[in-house]
Amino acid sequence: MNIVYVYADHESEWNCSEWRCAVPARAINRTSRHHAKLLSIDDFRLNTPLAVEICQAADIIVVQRNLFELVLSAMQHWKARDKAIIVDFDDAYQLLPVNHPNYSFWNQGIIRLPNLPIQKIDPPPLTQFKWGLKLAHAATVPSKRLADDWQSYTEIHYLPNYIDLKLYENAIKEKHTGVIIGWGGSVSHLQSFTNSGVVAALKKVCTARPQVTVMICGNDRRIFDLLQIPNRQKILHPWVNYKEWPSILANFDIGLAPLSGEYDERRSWIKVLEYMVMKIPWVASDGNAYQEMKHFGWLVKNNPEAWERILIDMVDHISDYKNEAAGEPYLFGISQNIDENINRVITLYEKIYQKAIGNTQLIQKAEMI
Repeated sequence: MNIVYVYADHESEWNCSEWRCAVPARAINRTSRHHAKLLSIDDFRLNTPLAVEICQAADIIVVQRNLFELVLSAMQHWKARDKAIIVDFDDAYQLLPVNHPNYSFWNQGIIRLPNLPIQKIDPPPLTQFKWGLKLAHAATVPSKRLADDWQSYTEIHYLPNYIDLKLYENAIKEKHTGVIIGWGGSVSHLQSFTNSGVVAALKKVCTARPQVTVMICGNDRRIFDLLQIPNRQKILHPWVNYKEWPSILANFDIGLAPLSGEYDERRSWIKVLEYMVMKIPWVASDGNAYQEMKHFGWLVKNNPEAWERILIDMVDHISDYKNEAAGEPYLFGISQNIDENINRVITLYEKIYQKAIGNTQLIQKAEMI
């Protein structure tokens, strides 16, 4: 079977495309029984010679998230040529908070580029996204809640984010004193911090335990600035690419995963899965996103007192928590290695392919009659 992953991320934002396209593609190629290639969504929508060459040889084309304008035409083009079209997405675009950086794009079609006039997509991307789902044979998402949301548009399959352990095996941990409580993420997590109670808790934890440092990783300085703690007790680490990230993550003694609101309820398990494969004890908001992991970490209600209580206990007994994290949580984490689970991915793709091609053949027979 030949699979083409049409990835949407650009180099400067490469993250989702790593997890949802590049990681499974590498694992598929390692099987030597099936083959996968990566194609940029720009090549795909413009039907470049490279896109034609790659897509002609494909059995399945997996298109990542950006289902609007010429991408829809390209999907229709290859669907008409008996390619199984699968959409993959990992965000609840229909539930974006108004203050989310991408709200105006998905809901209003507004494009803001440096030194250029504001442009507009009409109809808005969210509307066209729904058209694209109906056009596809199926879709895959890394959240069960997200799968439930969109079942009326196409056949939605829950496909977790499996992890490429090879990227984490050689992480280099720098020596440090005290306890580092860490978090890393994109600009879409401001609400996760402001409404979860974790900011107020971290202030109290840092006051009560001066050996604690809070490390915020990524390009959203707003989260870092929210932390009203002494500068000596907080670190802002800029965004790094996926190859460098494990060595930054390795410095965490405790991992945070705060969430808040309906949008966050559709998050995948990436954060806590990474903590587990790195043997980092973690604490997260109690909600749907991390329910599958509740036996391997600590889920708390979203109020400052709950966050403070568990974080103080973790800081005071960090060796015990680390020993526990190196047991069952670590074993579960490494069991989610992509190479151990790639047959599940391929089996799902084969099921979708057989159903898609079967439907096409039935239509062709009906037309002949």
